[in-house]
Amino acid sequence: MLDWCKRHPVIVNVCLWGFYIGCFFLVEHLVRVPRFIIHCGLDDVIPFVKYAVWPYLLWFPYILLSLLWLLNEDRKNFWKLSLMMVIAMLGVLLFYVVMPNGLDLRPKAVEGQDLTTIIVNMLWRSDTACNVCPSIHVMDSLLIDFTLTGSLSLREHKEMKWLSHIVCIAICLSTMFLKQHSVIDVLAGAGCAVVVYAIGEMLTEKDKNM
Repeated sequence: MLDWCKRHPVIVNVCLWGFYIGCFFLVEHLVRVPRFIIHCGLDDVIPFVKYAVWPYLLWFPYILLSLLWLLNEDRKNFWKLSLMMVIAMLGVLLFYVVMPNGLDLRPKAVEGQDLTTIIVNMLWRSDTACNVCPSIHVMDSLLIDFTLTGSLSLREHKEMKWLSHIVCIAICLSTMFLKQHSVIDVLAGAGCAVVVYAIGEMLTEKDKNM
């Protein structure tokens, strides 16, 4: 079974990510009333910037392109990154169920007919202000950046490492300027990423020594 999975990484990962996406929408449907409102003083200092939606949306191609690169150039880190993200995200979804949380940071309305405003309003209709802490956006972005930075496939592509750093930072900041997440969510997501990556590295090193 393990050999079959190794020979069919695309099929296996489509199934893994499909399972996660199904769980995500199930949790979004079931957990609609937060028990805890996430807020801190720094949230009131950070202004709402609707244009932050563009780096926020970079999260989707960032995941896809990073996995595709590793699939072709560094199969070991491809598996490690994909498994780390899926397992960690499922863990976060379970946390949302146990500790339902949400935000009260969003403006009541974003007026305008420009493309940016339309996309922000569409995003907010589909992505509620529930289930926010820790931030999956931040956690995944950091896991990707950590993995790409440590991959030997980018040893001769330092510009790609810097591009990854910039995209990762932009995504993390956008979550706060778009009022998708509190500073607390971002710090919690970053903490999860550090712990998950450290465990992934430890297990990889243990497997290498066996």
